[in-house]
Amino acid sequence: MPFFGVVLFTWALTAADGFGPLLNAPSKPMNGMSTGYLFCYGITAASSAANSLAVNMPDLTRFARNPRSSTIAQAIGLPVALTLTYVLGVALASTSQVLYGQVFWNPLEMIQVWDNRPAKFFAALLFAFAGITTNIAANSIAFGNDLTNLFPRHINIRRGQYICALLGFAICPWKIQKSAATFLAFLNGYTIFLAPLSAIILTDYYLVRHKSGYNVSQLYTPKGLYWYRQGVNWRAVAAFFGGMLPLLPGLIHQINPEVGGITRAYINFSSLAWLDSTILACISYYILFKISPFPTRTDKEDTMAWAIHTKEDDQTLVANSQFERGESSVSKRIE
Repeated sequence: MPFFGVVLFTWALTAADGFGPLLNAPSKPMNGMSTGYLFCYGITAASSAANSLAVNMPDLTRFARNPRSSTIAQAIGLPVALTLTYVLGVALASTSQVLYGQVFWNPLEMIQVWDNRPAKFFAALLFAFAGITTNIAANSIAFGNDLTNLFPRHINIRRGQYICALLGFAICPWKIQKSAATFLAFLNGYTIFLAPLSAIILTDYYLVRHKSGYNVSQLYTPKGLYWYRQGVNWRAVAAFFGGMLPLLPGLIHQINPEVGGITRAYINFSSLAWLDSTILACISYYILFKISPFPTRTDKEDTMAWAIHTKEDDQTLVANSQFERGESSVSKRIE
């Protein structure tokens, strides 16, 4: 798919003799929004894909050989791949105005007007392949893991992924993608459910446990350090709703703009839904921890710490082993 993206990008710029007029066109705010708030709205919509992967990233990075491997993948792979995808979408939308006289916000709509049937077939096949692989990595694995953790006796990861596929059809995604307006509204709106999750994770790690870290063995110990109250950290639950509920009217307005009672000031505020929800959840969780703290350390030794080591630790172990072998051979010669 990356090679096809390069080919599609090159073809569009060559056929249209450049990026087209869309990049030079003046901004025309609609629905009473200013250019600045529309820019914030676009940032939130564009970052929504990264927000989903940021929450689900541990489902994949848990298999990394060392922390450095996961860091490289997240710092380079994710932002670069998403940025190139967005650039390709903008380029196709702009050049379509030159080539076909109208703006195609969805590349698949542009492919439909091609005259070359083999090209249409292979392009559709690659887009289908990209959709399947992206959903497996971004949604299916995480959903399967979550259901496995909730119902380990009845559901494994494979069954959880099958359920995810069925629910994917049940939400009628074709209605979400019927127009650019509904698609952007969905991307901007559902971040209010993802942002509190990432905010709670970051706050818990960097502010609450910044000195203690995590005890790996306690993560797998029933009624251990991370059991909280009956297995539920009520502070995290309260912080999630504290970051989500204030932005919920904005999501309702995006789904149905005809709903009354929502002011223009609030609509402008919800244009940065991800940032607003993140800040609210972060503050809520930290305040609740200060009001009702929970233990972050235990005297019990981390019995799984031996499995967590870096490349430098491996080199040290090899050097010590070679040193011990050298001493052993010298003592044998002396004897």
